[in-house]
Amino acid sequence: MTTLAIRRPRTVLIAWALLFVVGALFALRLDGVLSGGGFTNPRAEALLAQETVEETFDEAPNQLVIVLDAAAPLTRSDVKHAADLATEAGAKTITTAFDQPDLGSEDGRTMAVIAGFTQDSTAVQNIAPRLQAALDDASIAGEAFVTGQPALDYQLNAHSKADALRAEIIVFPVLIVVLLFVFGSIVATLLPLLVAGSALMISLGFGTLATGVTEISNLYSNIVSMIGLAVAVDYSLFIIKRFREELAAGRSTPEAITVTMSTAGHSVLFSGIAVALALSALFVPRVMALTSIALGGVVVSLVALGVTMLVLPAGLALLGARIDAGRIPVRLRRRTDDAGRGSVRSRIRRPGLVGAAGVAALALAAIPVLGLSLQSPVASATVLPADDPARQGLELLERNVGQEGLFPVDVIVTFPAGTQPVDALDATATASAWIAGRSGAGTVLDAASFAPVGGSAAIALEAGETPPQLQRLWHAEDAKITVRLLATTAEGPDSVSAHALVSDIRAGLADQLPDGTHVAVTGATAQGLDFDETIIQSIPLITAIVLTLTFLMLAFAWRSAILPALALVFNLLVVGASLGVLTLLQGWMSDDPLNSVTPVLLFAVMFGLSMDYMVIIMSRMRELYRAGMPFEQSVLQGAARTRTMINSAALIMIAVFLSFTTAQISIVREIGIGLAIAVALDAVVIRMLVMPSILRALGPRSFGRRTEETAPPTAADTGTPAPLPALT
Repeated sequence: MTTLAIRRPRTVLIAWALLFVVGALFALRLDGVLSGGGFTNPRAEALLAQETVEETFDEAPNQLVIVLDAAAPLTRSDVKHAADLATEAGAKTITTAFDQPDLGSEDGRTMAVIAGFTQDSTAVQNIAPRLQAALDDASIAGEAFVTGQPALDYQLNAHSKADALRAEIIVFPVLIVVLLFVFGSIVATLLPLLVAGSALMISLGFGTLATGVTEISNLYSNIVSMIGLAVAVDYSLFIIKRFREELAAGRSTPEAITVTMSTAGHSVLFSGIAVALALSALFVPRVMALTSIALGGVVVSLVALGVTMLVLPAGLALLGARIDAGRIPVRLRRRTDDAGRGSVRSRIRRPGLVGAAGVAALALAAIPVLGLSLQSPVASATVLPADDPARQGLELLERNVGQEGLFPVDVIVTFPAGTQPVDALDATATASAWIAGRSGAGTVLDAASFAPVGGSAAIALEAGETPPQLQRLWHAEDAKITVRLLATTAEGPDSVSAHALVSDIRAGLADQLPDGTHVAVTGATAQGLDFDETIIQSIPLITAIVLTLTFLMLAFAWRSAILPALALVFNLLVVGASLGVLTLLQGWMSDDPLNSVTPVLLFAVMFGLSMDYMVIIMSRMRELYRAGMPFEQSVLQGAARTRTMINSAALIMIAVFLSFTTAQISIVREIGIGLAIAVALDAVVIRMLVMPSILRALGPRSFGRRTEETAPPTAADTGTPAPLPALT
């Protein structure tokens, strides 16, 4: 690739420009094809049971909820008007408070209209804003909001797009300032921004194409912006800094590019692969949210790597010494990477003790992880901003009516073939009483309460007929009876007690019923619980994959077992400490537990990103050591010569991640804060203090046997031109 970039730079840049244009055209269509949600496991019990509900009880697969609120009691005419608007929007079923009393407040001033749609989830999500606009124009009540899962997912998608755009607007000026400080040149500053911008656009365009193969969450665009900006700018920074060093040492432009790509470029290559490998582990749970994050992270990492390894050298080949064009008039005085070419002395006299103290401090910071509570807010709107209409409608319903009836624990009981209706009613009453007696349960709606023994409803069931009021609770076909029990929750559908209630029902209800009876639980609470368990159960495998692949890759790159082992330990310390600090911050700021996605995402992303610093610093240390420099000096020189570059790269990453703390989506804020903390700990504590101290304590064996067959020292290190490696 380096040969192609040097010999045909214009061809490379033209191909890159064409790819950028194509990517931009596809990227413009991305918002319309992304999906909201993705925080469910389609293979778990709750989603499979939901399919049974839709097929057996003829329930619409997607439902929007219109919440009406007025100063005076609402009339049938008001509710009918709202229902008519929903029907015009495509609803196939309508349920109102006049049909189902638990959908209205006691004073009649707040009511819900449930509109069922047979279209797929994405189509219903796009109906939500149109229905909201129709309600606003109709002015039926004092307030009218469209909520329900499709509406929440639509708003999540909209805010996700806005969050990504806002973060980019905030961070680009910061990047310009940092890069100007590092390079002192306008041209050198613009190159990383061009690399980052093109990597983002191409990756977003790829996302549009990928939606033709699989459903992708709106989190794709967030992770592309978050990871893409960080790695693209950092990789460019590493390459450009080294290129300028080689030019300053007297090399020609082709020679400088060749040496740069065989040293810093080699490190960037392995860094990019490490990021992609770590993020690819997020495919393991096979849930849309994490799959979308994994796909976005892997795609943008590889695209950024490709642009950095091919397009950036082509640009450098054309620019040459003009990379320093547009120097700013006044440059801040700073220590540069090539400072201290002579003997470097360390003030750390007992490196082993200092390294151990740093490790202990990070381990101590990780202790709060032991009390970590994880839960995805599937049955609430707390992930959305407070002024969002879908959230306002849900909170209004919860405040005046109670959303427990909107998000019940849905228990599906299927009796053995041949069970008589009277026996099924008796068993249903038993099940209802047992559920109502569980901790966390509220009221239970069931067929037995509507069909007492000897009553007209019970007689109709015996005759094989299902009265209208029982049709959503009772189904009999081919001598098989299936019933639903809808249990409200005492503390809300997203509470810890509600999750415990679902687990209790799954574990114990079947024992209270006749042999051969099948029990399944669905509903938003059950779906959230299944999602959380899917993520938690995947953590050991994700961890094993990331550790194994990273170790093997670094062992191959460094021909050493000690350095990869140290890298894994350091990264685990950083992830644990950052997660511990994030846990404490979350406890201070909110009573809500961390989203179950956050820890595993923080682990995978940070494990990949931290390899940037590890590879860059250790590669420079090994380069100096294998060029003949004494071990102690090679460690200190390597750390000193990369310090400004690493600190600048860390500052860029921190700025990128902190820009996402302005996000209106809570999970994006959690991820942004967690990654910013992790990068700060990694750059300041690990790379500048713990790692050099531990290496000095271990001695030369950590670098393996010294040979003369590795990459030559740079002119910047020796002061004389070094022999060039072959072009590759």
